[in-house]
Amino acid sequence: MTLNKYEGDPKVIITENGADMVFRGGQPVMDQGLENAASIAWFTKKGWCGNYFLGNPNQQVGSDFQVKGQGTLTASKLIDIEKAGAVAWQKLINSGLASKVIVKARNPSGNETEVAGLIQPPGKDLKILLSTRNGVNWIEQKNNPAYKKV
Repeated sequence: MTLNKYEGDPKVIITENGADMVFRGGQPVMDQGLENAASIAWFTKKGWCGNYFLGNPNQQVGSDFQVKGQGTLTASKLIDIEKAGAVAWQKLINSGLASKVIVKARNPSGNETEVAGLIQPPGKDLKILLSTRNGVNWIEQKNNPAYKKV
């Protein structure tokens, strides 16, 4: 089973002024769930007002990932950024969307911070992956990632 170009969620692009969506031919660029989930987990601040409507604390979003990246850049700050990123992505593991997450932060030069994250699928074997609830999303994301459509 593969998803067509109209299935999935509209790709959300987080900007410093909020979030945007890109449209092509009148249709939104679609994400099969992984990129949106990862971006929203990192870039939605704790206390987001929309959590009021979610009710269930397990469904609520928000992290201090952005807050940890502010201020003077030190070696301990890089560790704090990595920890905050991993904690924010823990919901991906809890929801069965991922089996493991790795976040690395470094300071390539000056006051520049570079953060890289790796999200591993629920199963490494294709047959196991297809049997999981989000297996098709992983395969579609790999074959046709939303970031290449933007």
